[in-house]
Amino acid sequence: MALSRPIRVLAVGSTLAALAVIGVVVAAATLVAPAGCAGNCASNCPNATVYIGNLDNQQLAIDDILVNGPACPSLEGVYCIGDGNTTSCTHLTITGVAQGACDVLVIFPDRPAQIVHTEFGPPIQQGCCKGYSIVGDEVFVIPANPDAGISGLDGGNNQVTTVVDGGVDASDGQ
Repeated sequence: MALSRPIRVLAVGSTLAALAVIGVVVAAATLVAPAGCAGNCASNCPNATVYIGNLDNQQLAIDDILVNGPACPSLEGVYCIGDGNTTSCTHLTITGVAQGACDVLVIFPDRPAQIVHTEFGPPIQQGCCKGYSIVGDEVFVIPANPDAGISGLDGGNNQVTTVVDGGVDASDGQ
């Protein structure tokens, strides 16, 4: 029986030593390793998503949205959303999946269709931030008034093209 007590103390001592070693390793890894996403490295990321919509939460009449280009997300991931209570379609967002262009065709029933030309640059290299940098405007405004077209937040429309009917006149009977 005299031997069981020292072995027990030895076992407790070994466990404490192992825990101390683990603690030292974890502390060293925390000091040496970069902050990672467990820290606050994603708290100040540049915007990687383009907003296209109405800033006043007004319902928009949109028949369809199509995307084309190497930076576009899949079509299934592009749709008009609202606030979930009073509106069902106030805006859409585009997050680039690659570097390059993504043309967003917005088809309206009450005004000409328009193409918003978005572009994404190189991957964001800040901390653990993800996504592709936005080249050009980040916000495009769709007014509720059908007599006005889509524009950048500053009122410019150099990244927007209005689609014409292709020259077919309604009086041609076609």
